[in-house]
Amino acid sequence: MGEYLFLPSWPLQIPQLFWLGVVLLGATLLGELVDRLFRLPRILGYVIAGAVLGPEATGLLSVAEVRGLRPFFEVAMGIVLFELGSRVDPGWLRRNPWLLVTSGLESGLAFGAVFGILLVVDTPPLVAAAAGAIAMATSPAVVLTVSRELRAQGQVTSRLQLLTALNSVYSFVVFGILFAWLHLAEHGSIGLVALHPLYIVFGSALLAFISAKALLALLARLGPRGDVQTISAVGVVIVTVSVAMALNLSVVMSMLGLGILTRALDRDRRFLAVSFGYVGQLFVIALFALTGTALPLNFGATALAAGLGIAAARALGKSVAVVGLARLSGLSYRKASLLSVGLLPMSGVAVVMAHEAGAIWPQFGPQLGAVVLAAVLILELLGPLAVQFALRRAGDAADRR
Repeated sequence: MGEYLFLPSWPLQIPQLFWLGVVLLGATLLGELVDRLFRLPRILGYVIAGAVLGPEATGLLSVAEVRGLRPFFEVAMGIVLFELGSRVDPGWLRRNPWLLVTSGLESGLAFGAVFGILLVVDTPPLVAAAAGAIAMATSPAVVLTVSRELRAQGQVTSRLQLLTALNSVYSFVVFGILFAWLHLAEHGSIGLVALHPLYIVFGSALLAFISAKALLALLARLGPRGDVQTISAVGVVIVTVSVAMALNLSVVMSMLGLGILTRALDRDRRFLAVSFGYVGQLFVIALFALTGTALPLNFGATALAAGLGIAAARALGKSVAVVGLARLSGLSYRKASLLSVGLLPMSGVAVVMAHEAGAIWPQFGPQLGAVVLAAVLILELLGPLAVQFALRRAGDAADRR
């Protein structure tokens, strides 16, 4: 048989890229079907396709294969977060400080509402607090993708993107602080209580600063051509995501910080408005489809009821803050109510956060997952519809089909 060594071994060893291609094709087809037949956001099709192909439905992708695709998920998430961060104008917060107050209050009330409702049903305090931290964040990918599909521009769109970027940062800072309390409960080490969150927050910020300076220096050499800027930005994003993962830093904070700092430090205006085009669309499809593969589907009635309770409490907290401070921040009550609807999507990054917590504390991770993943599933499906509704009713959408 030695003469047949050129033939492949059996069973075939399928590379991860094959499964990524399968996921992308399935998500693209279902996304277009959802758009053309039902006039709904393509995101729904991407998530549903991922869930159908995942280990808990057809089982075409095993748990090990889903985990093997995580680097693609992290890069796709990094691209989306970088683009969102680059759209944030820090000067706007200086001109209208009530926007910063609104962002802090809507995040704080969402945290408090979810934390409170979970305590009422006898959830352990640390699990309830971690769920509250996750609930603070609106999904950057849903907001950015639906805004782009609708070609939306206006007061509600701009504020929605700004508040989403800020509450994502708050969420990861609070989650990092809770890591410290988990260290204290597990090891009784005061040093770890201070060191872990400081390492995550300041390490992620430093990485974002270094990457932003490197990208701007690269653009100074390469010039203002849009294709060159896109390739340079994607390359820096991939490198930064890889470094963040290697150093156990926050990919979300690093990438949002990279986008914000690239714009803020660009005094010579070398960096044009980011438009990743078809490259960005590819990463968006990958992000939502891979999120779908990681979503557990075998929820019982109790878990679904808890998910609905978290979703409702979170929505109430955000709405009270946004509508209550509407006039002070320069927004009508009608548009403020639509903005609060747009903040409903819960970040699918919660799946990653639950898995990361489980990797460090095996007993804590499953408890957190049981509490938040049902809410993530519900809001992954309802969130895109909420953003689409809000932007169209606000008059921000160029596409008003």
